[in-house]
Amino acid sequence: MQSLRSVSLIGFALSLWAAQPAPKPPAAKAARKECLISQVQVERWTKAWQKRLALEDWDVSVQMVRASELRPETLGSLRWNSTAHTAIMRVLSPTDYDLPATEIPLDVEYTVVHELIHLQLAVLPRDAANKAIEERVVSRIAEALLSLQTGPGYRQRRDVVHLNSKDKPSEASRSVRK
Repeated sequence: MQSLRSVSLIGFALSLWAAQPAPKPPAAKAARKECLISQVQVERWTKAWQKRLALEDWDVSVQMVRASELRPETLGSLRWNSTAHTAIMRVLSPTDYDLPATEIPLDVEYTVVHELIHLQLAVLPRDAANKAIEERVVSRIAEALLSLQTGPGYRQRRDVVHLNSKDKPSEASRSVRK
C-alpha cells in the first residue's frame, strides 16, 4: 500500500511538472515588448508634450525604430528644420530595450520629452563645444517634468552621455541608462 501511494505521488508530481509551460523563445519576448507601446501611444505622448512645451506650431512626426537605426548608445534622435518648423523624432522600439517590461513605457515617454526639449532649444545657436552641457541640462529638465507628472514614485534615470566631435549639430540624443 505504501509503495502504491509513493508511485501515485510521483506520478502526480510528474504530471504537474509536465503541465508547466515551456520557456518562451526570444521572439515571443520581443513580441510581448513590442505590444507594450503602440505607435499611436508614442504619437499621443508627442502631441501632449508638444502642448505642454508650447511646441504646437511644430509639425513633429515620430517613429519607433530599431537600435540599428540610431547612433550607438542612444534611445532617440531628433532632426529638425527651424524654417519650416518640422521635425522627425525617432525613438527606440521596445523590442530593443534591455529594461524590465514595466519600465519601458515611461522610458520611451522620457525619450519623447527629452527630444522635444532639444526642439525647444532649437532657437539657440548650436555649439559643438557645449553639446555635453546641453545634454545634461536637457536630461535634468526632462527628469523634472516627468517627476512632476508622475509624482513621488518616479525613479530618476542615470544617463551617461557619450559625445564626440563627430556628432551632427542637427541631431540630439540621450544615452542608454547604465
